[in-house]
Amino acid sequence: MNVFLVHIILPETFSKKFYELISKQRQKVNRLLEERVILSYSLDMERKQIWTVIETSDEKELMNILSTFPIIKHVRLEIHELAFHQAAPSIFSDLILN
Repeated sequence: MNVFLVHIILPETFSKKFYELISKQRQKVNRLLEERVILSYSLDMERKQIWTVIETSDEKELMNILSTFPIIKHVRLEIHELAFHQAAPSIFSDLILN
């Protein structure tokens, strides 16, 4: 698997259409976080930039994932392949349903 840091640059001003896409974007991101495709997702305090770490088999799969983001047509991207990505372990363990 490959790990990518995706820097998403948000528009200077948010249009009404962009605001309408935010809840759909959050739903999509939450689903990908649950599936552990997205490893982290961060928004700066000025709401101008997002950084997300995504694990995929290759850059083509990454682009396929990014193309499903509702906001994708309204943002700019910078993509960086990482040599590795480490994170502190989650305090919540996986649920085991019997």
